[in-house]
Amino acid sequence: MKALYITQEYAPFFTEGGLGLTSRALPAALQTEAGIAHDLILPCYPGLVERHGLSVETVCRLPAGPPEEGREATVVRLLGHGGPCEVFLYRLDALYDRPGLYRDAHYVEFTDAVERAAVFGRGVADWVTATGRSYDLVHANDWQSGAALAHLRARRSGASPALVMNVHSAAYRGEFTVRQSARLGLPDVALAALGAQRADRPGLLLLGLLSADAAVTCSPSYARELSEELSGTPLGDAWAALPTAGVVSGVDPAVWDPSAPGRASAAYDPRTVDAGKRRNKALLQRATGLPADPDVPVVGVCSRFVAEKGTDLLLEALTPLAAEGAAQVVLVGPAAPEFHGPLATAAGRSGGRIVHLPRFEQDVAWLLYAGADCTVMPSLVEPCGLNQLIAMAYGTLPVVSPVGGLRDTVTDLRARPGHGNGFHIAEHSPGAVRDAVCAALAWMAADAGRLTAVRRRVMAQDWSWSRTARQFARLYADWTADRTVPPVQHLPLRAKEDV
Repeated sequence: MKALYITQEYAPFFTEGGLGLTSRALPAALQTEAGIAHDLILPCYPGLVERHGLSVETVCRLPAGPPEEGREATVVRLLGHGGPCEVFLYRLDALYDRPGLYRDAHYVEFTDAVERAAVFGRGVADWVTATGRSYDLVHANDWQSGAALAHLRARRSGASPALVMNVHSAAYRGEFTVRQSARLGLPDVALAALGAQRADRPGLLLLGLLSADAAVTCSPSYARELSEELSGTPLGDAWAALPTAGVVSGVDPAVWDPSAPGRASAAYDPRTVDAGKRRNKALLQRATGLPADPDVPVVGVCSRFVAEKGTDLLLEALTPLAAEGAAQVVLVGPAAPEFHGPLATAAGRSGGRIVHLPRFEQDVAWLLYAGADCTVMPSLVEPCGLNQLIAMAYGTLPVVSPVGGLRDTVTDLRARPGHGNGFHIAEHSPGAVRDAVCAALAWMAADAGRLTAVRRRVMAQDWSWSRTARQFARLYADWTADRTVPPVQHLPLRAKEDV
């Protein structure tokens, strides 16, 4: 079996969050462990290619967008990226040579985001057709891949390849107006399908679901939540019409390994977890400018600070705790513009006990998970969540809202002492978040031996990509059963050239 994986990110070079980690790890695990060969294609971000010292070679040149515009794109093969899969980049500098993947320096989404995705989607289909590549399955990720599925479906003449839409978050939909749709170069059959839905705001996520043969999301609970929350809407109808599944994502044990030497964090394993976390707390306090104090609990949060992550609840709950000296707080990750002020205010009111580092850096993340006592995720929506899985690999206990993948991966220690691995937040309110954090800190302080045992237990859990890949391999087999590969209509190619 051979699959095409369509994405916008590929860690560690082109990534903003969990999609980059997933794109790096899941296709690789499916290829090396399940024998399902994978090609990846994503936009080319020239500035990041240069920054990371990566090399590429040209595969082909293709028209980009409507012929009357006269634009040309280049598909290049990424070299020396260290993964087992072939990775291709769709290069169109007018749309993708920018300082961010999706947003500008102020974390504001690019105004032409839908156009970029539409051009990329057509380009993916043109590349597949032009090069004669055939696949048993196409795995497309999020709304930015919706146009690609629409073009691939419009061009196929048989049952194959199976087209799969992976909804990492239905909160992001790539919506556009009916007037805009005429300028996106979408297939007529796709526009007709959108029109039949009578959607107030058509979007590329809806188009992807209408074009797909199956859909998947990042946890069983989020799959159920989508069915309930979208019921009676065009998105809900499209979701309900497909075979669907929810599979919890994984973490790369080679990247998130507390025992790895030579990193910013001091190495430790389950046997030495208590001493290791004490040492790393001191290193984290020193690195972030927090007061050195081995006894104060440290709350560490590595995230995008946006509304759906419960950022307002997090700040309202943790700022008083820090101001009272009950905890120190380290926040790592970019923030939406509406939270720049509240984050600065929280730091100012905390007496120097809250630090926000707005840029994700791997060394800082390693140190945060190794040095923190707990992490807090008061998410309003969380399709999977990777931060709680990474935290547990480091013996750091998660305090979470029991939604989506957080419900599937975190069991409350107070309800099930023998099997629990974290703490649940009772409701979406600042008071409930504060109560849960206080309860977690009190639980950890009450019995050192019990804490050690739980830390060791959570570090031994298997949240690897191997587990995730086994589930996806079974789904791929189901979705491709009895499918045949249709003939491919070739487009003319330009001669290969170096870029």
